Order: sequence, then structure tokens, then C-alpha cells
Amino acid sequence: MQNHVRTELDGILNGIRPFFHQINVIKPLVCEGTNLIGCKVILKGALNRDVLVKQVYLSKCCPASFVSFIPFLDGEWVKESNGVYWACMEFIPGRSLLYSIKEERQLASEKVAQFHQEATGHKFRNIPIISLKQKWTTRFFRFTNSVQPDLFSAEQNLLIQRYIKIGQDVLSEMNVDDLEKDAFHRGYIVHGDPAHHNFIFNQHSLFLIDGDLAVYAPKEYDYIQLINRMLPFCNWSLEEWGNYRIPALNSCLTNSSLRRLLAYPADFYREWLMEPSGRKELLIKTAQQDGDRTAFMNLVLK
Repeated sequence: MQNHVRTELDGILNGIRPFFHQINVIKPLVCEGTNLIGCKVILKGALNRDVLVKQVYLSKCCPASFVSFIPFLDGEWVKESNGVYWACMEFIPGRSLLYSIKEERQLASEKVAQFHQEATGHKFRNIPIISLKQKWTTRFFRFTNSVQPDLFSAEQNLLIQRYIKIGQDVLSEMNVDDLEKDAFHRGYIVHGDPAHHNFIFNQHSLFLIDGDLAVYAPKEYDYIQLINRMLPFCNWSLEEWGNYRIPALNSCLTNSSLRRLLAYPADFYREWLMEPSGRKELLIKTAQQDGDRTAFMNLVLK
């Protein structure tokens, strides 16, 4: 680690070091620590205090589905250190889920349903409301503005333009305002990012972690994300999810306005924007599944 980076990390940890025997940096704003009574924790950092406060709340109201947080030894749940806020997440040995394994896809779907059940009805000022159409529209325009046709082959540009057209088609007929208002009034809270790495799994337990993006929203939004992430492992078929007795998941399959949202290429836009240096590799990977995916998108857009 370069000296200036180490110095910066030391600076943002100064305010919490007195509570720990040892702190090891895992990645920016995530550390592993052993406190003064020998308890191992994961230290989560954030620039916004509310991001951590809402996760502390969720850990209290969702004990069976969301990882526990514990206070610092002086009783405080969130501490500030040189402009960064920190909270202590319980250390649980385990691994991420593997969405390539059918049984683990089912475990993820059921755990999300349990989280929804535990979280519903709780009102926290630290949890925001989402406008999915606004979020997706912003991502769509960021994507289209970043495309440089001269850098890609004619075939790759055709694929890019097709994915732009799909995004336009979904957004043009997307009407979820009433659904989102109803979700807020009912107190529906979604995790917001049910990626495989946001589960911690071992032979004894399974918990969701990293609720940074938790919001008031329709329960279906978590399943739209979940299905979108799992479809590449299911040959772009929805058949598997028809067997799950989860009402919000079933709505994504049977409600035509929600089903259309499954065509939105959120994963493609996300990877494109997050890893500019890997765009050619992304296009190659996407082209390999393009036949199955295009057939799927055309099917759900009918």
C-alpha cells in the first residue's frame, strides 16, 4: 500500500482506534477489527451517517434475515472519525451465495422474502423513498452519453444500439408511481441490492448484509434485481421462479407491467459504467448470450 493511502486510512480510523486491539483494512471503508474485549467485528464506514443508522435499525427489526450490528464499547452505535462514520457489524464466518447453483438461488429468494416480512411496517426517517424510473432514466442517459462508436466494431455497435432501444422501450411505458406510493404507505422496505456478495452463508445461517441501498419501495423491486442477476445462470428462462410461492416474486412474472421491467438491461448498463476499461470484454460476454437474452427480452415485452 502506498504511503499516502496508508496515511489517509490511518487518519479516518484515528477516532475509533482506542476501542480496538487491532484493525485490518479489507478494502476502502471496510475493515476487520478486534475490540478490547476480544470480539471480532466488521467495521463499515460511510460518508453519510444515515447510511449506517438505517442499517443499525434494520438489524434490530430484522434479526432473522439481516446481519446484526453491535455498539462500540462506550454504547454508541455510530462514530465519526475525520469525516467518516463507522459502525460495527457482527463478524460471521462464511461465503457469498453462488447464483450458479439452483438451491442457492432459491435460498436467496426466500431470504429476501423473510427480510421483507420482518421489515414491513417500520418507519425510519433515515430510509429514503425511491423513484425507480428516475434512477433507471439517469443510468440510461449516463450509458448513452458514454458510448463512443469509433471504439467498437460494427457488430458490437449493433448490439449496443439494440440495448439502447430496449432501454428506451421499457422506460417509455414504465408507470410505477402508484405502486411506489402504495409501498411507502404500507411501510414496505426493500434491501436494494440483493447481489450474491450481499449474502453471508455458512452451514448454520444465511443473512443479508450491506443494506446501504435499503429504501421504501415495492417488494417486487428486489426480485426484479434478483431475477436480473440470476437469469444468465438459467438460460434466460423464467420457468424456475414459477415454482416459488412468494407473492411479490410471482407478481414479477404475472403482472405484465412488472414483467416488462425484466427486459431493462440494468446489469449491462451498470457494468459498462462501473468498469470503463472492461467494456470490450463486457461486449464479448454479452454477445455470447445475446441470442437467448434477446429472445427473453422480446418475450417479456410482448
